[in-house]
Amino acid sequence: MRVIVTGVSAGIGGAICEQLANTHGNALSLVMCVRRSTEQVEALASACRLQGSAVMIVKADFSQPEAPAEVVGRAVEGFGSLDAIVSNAGIADPAPLESLELEAWDRMFSITCRASWLLAKAAFPHLRDSRGSFVAISSQSGSHPHRGTGAYSSAKAALTMLCRQLAIEWGQHGIRVNCVSPGMIRTPMTEAVYKDERILRAREAIVPLGTIGQPSDVARLVEILIDPTNRYVTGQNIAIDGGLSQTVLDRIPGLARKQ
Repeated sequence: MRVIVTGVSAGIGGAICEQLANTHGNALSLVMCVRRSTEQVEALASACRLQGSAVMIVKADFSQPEAPAEVVGRAVEGFGSLDAIVSNAGIADPAPLESLELEAWDRMFSITCRASWLLAKAAFPHLRDSRGSFVAISSQSGSHPHRGTGAYSSAKAALTMLCRQLAIEWGQHGIRVNCVSPGMIRTPMTEAVYKDERILRAREAIVPLGTIGQPSDVARLVEILIDPTNRYVTGQNIAIDGGLSQTVLDRIPGLARKQ
């Protein structure tokens, strides 16, 4: 299996790479796409290679429109073709809309949504040949507005619709396109929040399963979605949030009763 994973770090992107390497071993050829290589990324690549996987680290700045095609080109040059892309690269830059700068809005959309489209577009002939899969990592913020997130929620909503659109256009070619929307996941980026025991307990209390997710939870779902034996799931946005997104009506005080 020849796979590109973007936005590789110690969080969700790294967990996806680990999951794929642990499952597929020497049958995996992996492109780990990063904005900059770090000791953590190098260590992750080494761990994947120990499982027998062929690993290539490619640096790319997805705010630049030429970067997605360059990444796909490097992957095809190194591994011959592509079977799957996991578009995980994104940024979080919270700001209320009334004070958000145009540059910040454009940067959010270029990295979060435009880059996914350009990745998919560049990879199309290869995914068509392999009848492959494209998975994007969105967010529950793309389905539910969240105060102060500014462009983030809008960009994630656009990403979700992009995947649905690609799914119906490319289904005739056997290409499956899906989206995964994590809820509260404990990653290095959110660790500072969860170190506060009070916030941790308060957040756990509103999740039906009573716990905060881990990057490995998202990784296992992504692995299932890109597996070629999973041939009949496409155009879906799958929430992985412990049931949180289903609790809106449950928060309304009082219950209507027949008089």
